[in-house]
Amino acid sequence: MVGLELREWLDGEQMNTAQAHDRQREHLAEIFGAGWEQEYQPTNFALASVEPLWGLRVAMKDEPSLRREFYERVTAVDQTWLTNPERTDRCLYQMEFTGYPTMQKYLRAVRYTGGPPHGFIWFQIEEGAYSPTASVQSLEEALDDKLLKFDRPEWRTRLAKHNLAEHYLLIHGGWNVYKNNTPHHPLTLEQIAARAADFYATHPNRDLFDRVWFFDSLDSADDINELVGLPAGAGQVRWLAELWPSLKVQA
Repeated sequence: MVGLELREWLDGEQMNTAQAHDRQREHLAEIFGAGWEQEYQPTNFALASVEPLWGLRVAMKDEPSLRREFYERVTAVDQTWLTNPERTDRCLYQMEFTGYPTMQKYLRAVRYTGGPPHGFIWFQIEEGAYSPTASVQSLEEALDDKLLKFDRPEWRTRLAKHNLAEHYLLIHGGWNVYKNNTPHHPLTLEQIAARAADFYATHPNRDLFDRVWFFDSLDSADDINELVGLPAGAGQVRWLAELWPSLKVQA
């Protein structure tokens, strides 16, 4: 008989933070987005990426002034785009909002990206900065969690009663990781797996599992694919690697 232990490749603390950030991003999107078609439409830049001051929710009394200042600033930036000395090629990054006190209070920065108007909403609320090594750390922590758990005497006794021929561990990622954890790019899944394999190979409890697998899975959003002209299945992920006893990428 073969035993299989499962563990999600997920950083719970990041997940809680991501959910709080989502609520803050949605609030800002409501403040700026309601009736955006009737507001000033930029002609020299295609996107304004807003970076909030995370953890600081906009007070209800400040919502009207924040919206007004945002569109006033957008108008000024767009009308001086061609002569602005701070602009670098197609990008203008601003962290100072002199004369716009409510923006200064709630926003960290706004990054403008040049280009012709496209007819869609031209601003977004960014998700925030991240370290790509966080994805490696969360995978190592998932491995360590299971190795420490099964090294406890009560768990060793419980396993012995089952007389397992082999004991496997599968670390799996999916929608929760994609939505609530920091992106792993620019690291590839192969690079993350290699780091995790090295970590596992030097762990003092590595012999608790006969084989360890790392699986990442994500379904495609075919309704969106059809809308933007991509083929069905675009964006789907089915990726598997063996981490122990040797590193082998299967897909």
